[in-house]
Amino acid sequence: MTHRFVPAVLLIAGVLVSASDAPEKVRINTIVTDRQGRPVSGLTSRDFELKEDGVVQKLISVEARRPEARRIAILLDEFHVAQEDSQRVRDAVLDFAAGQLRADDTTVVLKPLDSLMRIRFSDDRESLRMSIASFEGRKDRLEPRNALEAETIGGAPELVRTARAQVVLSGLRALATQLGSAPGRSAILLVSEGFIPPQPRRMNVRGLPDVGVVERFANRYDVPIYAFDPRAVSAEADPASNVLSRLVNETGGTFARGENLNANLARASKEIDSGYTLTYEPARSDDGRYHPVSVSVVKREADARSRGGYVAPPSAEARRAMRDILSPGPILPTRMLRRSPLIDVWSGVTRATESEGRVMVTWEPVRAAGVAKTAGAARVELKATTKDGKVLFEGVLAPVRIGEVADTASPDRAEFTAPSGRVQLDMNILGNSGQKIDIDGRDIEVPSTTSKTALLLPAMLIATQSAREFREVAADMNAAPDPSRSFRRTERLVIRVPAYSAGSPASVTAKLLNRLAQPMRDLDPMPAGDGVTQFDLSLAPLAPGEYYLQFSVTGPAGPVDQRIQFRITG
Repeated sequence: MTHRFVPAVLLIAGVLVSASDAPEKVRINTIVTDRQGRPVSGLTSRDFELKEDGVVQKLISVEARRPEARRIAILLDEFHVAQEDSQRVRDAVLDFAAGQLRADDTTVVLKPLDSLMRIRFSDDRESLRMSIASFEGRKDRLEPRNALEAETIGGAPELVRTARAQVVLSGLRALATQLGSAPGRSAILLVSEGFIPPQPRRMNVRGLPDVGVVERFANRYDVPIYAFDPRAVSAEADPASNVLSRLVNETGGTFARGENLNANLARASKEIDSGYTLTYEPARSDDGRYHPVSVSVVKREADARSRGGYVAPPSAEARRAMRDILSPGPILPTRMLRRSPLIDVWSGVTRATESEGRVMVTWEPVRAAGVAKTAGAARVELKATTKDGKVLFEGVLAPVRIGEVADTASPDRAEFTAPSGRVQLDMNILGNSGQKIDIDGRDIEVPSTTSKTALLLPAMLIATQSAREFREVAADMNAAPDPSRSFRRTERLVIRVPAYSAGSPASVTAKLLNRLAQPMRDLDPMPAGDGVTQFDLSLAPLAPGEYYLQFSVTGPAGPVDQRIQFRITG
């Protein structure tokens, strides 16, 4: 279901509110299958009955959905699949990738311990195959795989099981959000035997989703969840699999049990391409409440599946009350926060005082295989504003370290002074012909040095290719940082970390950590400017893989740490 809104809107409590009092049409995407599970075509509005809050609604239109480019997320739940089923899962999902994905489909594979910050949809099939091939079921194997897992999940069996369920739910919520950030046909394919969700607590940890939160996110973004229990001899429904049934029932997907995973995945792929969009005008379109919706097919032996309902926008009176409370000043247009998959961006504060900071923004096309070539990102139009709309910077940026997509008429960075507080960065991404191909919206916080806690500003990593370039960059305190955290072994890094303690510049210590977050060695500081500690790291002695840099500064209230991850590609 989607809502059509006029341009001026207000975002309150996560709900988009129209500035117009016109009734909102509701659209419900529905899958219809026969008794053998095959999609049914050729239906019209006379074949459907749609109820909202138990009341039959008059349909304005029924449109058959046609195949289009899809965004498919595959969550391989290693925590809740037995090791003996690993090979069958790998083979079936690899077969799905080879036989069911089309050239215009973009996908991502997520496993429980993968970073949610690195979710990126791509048409790179080789990377997809590599991610699938590394799947290994770990159900009932509770020992941590690495030190990071041991530190974050713990060791007590019940705590491990609870934490693992929470990790999977967090992954589902993150995938639903990423899928909903762009238009188009979307779905989540979840391979899992199921799990016992964490019990609701009176005072839950903020930000940790439960099953209800995942359902709301999936419904809000129109993302059906398809679940697959890969066990060869599937057991009867149990509390662990009940959560999968609930997720698919509320989001319009299906739950398939049994060893024929190949056929079940293929069936889901066909369903994602089919279905109908039902449009109607509800009797109560502005009460701000959740309305359950059910769809059925009349006079036919067929089943209809759709999301469980939608949340209506608040009424004009409620909007006025919320505006008086939350927005007493002028209503500003809503910004959409979104990280574009086409570019890597470095944005941060390089210097700070009691009342303002120096902000820098750089960017480059993503280095993921195949993405930059197809995306063709050549320039970025950047507008930086304060939260009340004051423009701090507006201009066109070329990619940093200008290469084959050079635009020598534009600078490769933006630098400007901003007052302490939130700064809004809105970017239009332009292709080689000047056409707009995507957008990116993000916020950064400009801190104040008046805090009694030590302040570590974002670390800047600058890759150099030769001894001469290293000397030049090390001496140039205004050198722009690399947006990407992926480097080659032939490169040598200049690392800069600004820090303050009790309002004055402070020295920083740095350690190199391996992929298990275990210390490898300390980094020795180099000469640098006031308020910035500088380090040198040659990548030649290090093997390809993931590493961490950990920075620390000591202040009146104790030490403050910052840890960043980077990759060496070879």
